[in-house]
Amino acid sequence: MNLSQANWAVLMDNYLFTLYIPLAAAFWCSVLHLVNGKWRYEVRFLMASARALFPLGFALLLVILFVGGEKAFPWMGGETMGEPLNGWHDHTFFIVREIVLYLAVWGFCLHFFKLQRKEFPHADPADRRRFRNVALLVPFVYCIYGTIVSWDFEMTQWPRWWSPLYGPYHFESMMRAFLAFFIVSLFVLRMRDSLKRRINDYVFNYCAQIMLALTIIWTYAFFAQYLVMWYGDLPEEIERYHKMMDGPNWYLFWGFFLLNSFVPFLMLIFKAMRHSPALMLFPSASILIGTFVERYMWIISPHADDIDHTPFFSSWVDVAITLTIFGLGCLLWDRQMKKDGLYYEGEEEETPAQGATA
Repeated sequence: MNLSQANWAVLMDNYLFTLYIPLAAAFWCSVLHLVNGKWRYEVRFLMASARALFPLGFALLLVILFVGGEKAFPWMGGETMGEPLNGWHDHTFFIVREIVLYLAVWGFCLHFFKLQRKEFPHADPADRRRFRNVALLVPFVYCIYGTIVSWDFEMTQWPRWWSPLYGPYHFESMMRAFLAFFIVSLFVLRMRDSLKRRINDYVFNYCAQIMLALTIIWTYAFFAQYLVMWYGDLPEEIERYHKMMDGPNWYLFWGFFLLNSFVPFLMLIFKAMRHSPALMLFPSASILIGTFVERYMWIISPHADDIDHTPFFSSWVDVAITLTIFGLGCLLWDRQMKKDGLYYEGEEEETPAQGATA
């Protein structure tokens, strides 16, 4: 099947979500431990089970690197937007660093999750200290690797285009998207009533408060990045925005901006919304859809004035790619949760009355 550049952009979008779900899970497990969040004991093993997506992400990475070629990264085919390539765009160096860094981060996260299983309030002090030391490194690994991913898959799609804010803008967006995805997952698991340990409503509220703060930060980072380029009258940098804002998919640009900023903000500021697991599905869906479109638009942005393609609506291939990856991801995650013993297996606890009867 001959995929178009837009189809490859959707595939890369799915790859980024597959990568960041387990990666951000490690980040939030680490942060909740470092700030001594008591509710971490309710969610940390559920988050850790997302590590099952690492193999799927690696398979997608190999497909993108060795099959996508110039359709995934136009600069590989000589499309440089009139700018000379630098050493960062060297083909061999690009492939090697992507594979090596992915495997290194994958191994590091697995080690972190392994140590987490031994961390309890009354665990051996040596185990707790070892876990804390590794937990201190997780935010640094997340931010550094997330910055490199943002450069390779989005920022340097336009060679020599740069923004000092793009790395934080990118990985902050994905850490918030994980919380939105986690809220939807928790709601579904509670509806199925299959978890061995009950998830309390206040967990949704805590996640919502963090999402509200991250929504404000995302809006600031997006606006600050644009303002520097516009006010500084930097024609090469601002042209990338103009391609997205004035091209045939201009509505996707404004769509992801609103879905990532004002829409979730105007919902999350209300206490009733944050305390209702069902209502939390609305801002979570807004953030997930907005982030997916955001990643897609940045990937195609160098050619956004030429590509007239709305994900899922312009091609059935987008739907097939996304549903296949989503289905495989759910299967792997579900199997990992069973392996970790997070599901209720149907044993009925003996009540006092039953014990007296016996």
